[in-house]
Amino acid sequence: MVHRPARHALALALVLIAALAALRRGPRSFSPISEPPAAPPPALVVDPNTASLEALESLPGIGPTLARRIIEGRSPRGYERIDDLRRVRGIGERTLSRLRPRLRIGAGSEVSQEAHADRHRDQVRHEVTAHEGERVGPLE
Repeated sequence: MVHRPARHALALALVLIAALAALRRGPRSFSPISEPPAAPPPALVVDPNTASLEALESLPGIGPTLARRIIEGRSPRGYERIDDLRRVRGIGERTLSRLRPRLRIGAGSEVSQEAHADRHRDQVRHEVTAHEGERVGPLE
């Protein structure tokens, strides 16, 4: 049986050893409340028929040259399917598989919705400025 003073000395020695070990490791930052990791921003989904050069360049593997080729490759009917982008020189099956989650044909994309809003704003601006033949000025 260990006497009480010896037990206290042993406990004190263990606390000192732990404190010295902590000092050797160095200071650690301590946050009492851990924040959840930030969610990545949602990926921009674009319509290759209406997307701007900058929006196309934001896609993985698409640089300025390939973005221009996509824009130049738009036919009067546009790209009817995502697979139609294979006719653009430089876009193969591998590139298309990387792009597929970020492309939508039609109203399902943010860029096409923005383009629709821009067209609507221009139409309203035209109607306001053309009202009774007088110029009202820009709406912005």
